[in-house]
Amino acid sequence: MKYRSDDDKCYGVAGMAVGLSIFDATELFNSVTVDADGLDCVQFTPEFYFAGNPRLNAKEAWQELFSHYQITVGLVIANTMCRKMIHDHGVVDRKLRNSLLAAMCDEGKEICQLEKDEVETIFDRYFSHLMRIFSDRNMGHAIEQLAKQLKEHRTFSRVEITDLLRQLSII
Repeated sequence: MKYRSDDDKCYGVAGMAVGLSIFDATELFNSVTVDADGLDCVQFTPEFYFAGNPRLNAKEAWQELFSHYQITVGLVIANTMCRKMIHDHGVVDRKLRNSLLAAMCDEGKEICQLEKDEVETIFDRYFSHLMRIFSDRNMGHAIEQLAKQLKEHRTFSRVEITDLLRQLSII
């Protein structure tokens, strides 16, 4: 993810914070910061970076990887939509959607050995859900406030960002 400005980055991180809440992944991160790059703006817990566990059978291990991959898909879409729709007041066109889908297909193949049609099913479900959220004008105003807070404070712990999302009626 490349950001055009600090404001653009704040909206991207705000989108990911919303995504973490929406996708019920709040226990998998410690903080969010605008002082990192890409997905590293979310400081995940060690459990998120699952590297295998000899106590898990192959199916359970794959399911853990798949679950975390799905969260990544949601965060990438949320980051992009928030920046494009809320910050830029634009639309996510077919070209941008297809670019995101291609990146997620590559990631899905590498991480979980998923085929394109399997990724598309996940991607389309998350894309539609997030499109509804980021199209809501009330949500847009709240996210603008969240981005402003991120720009001012730079970093929030999991507890702080969750409280802020509640105060802004985002969750």
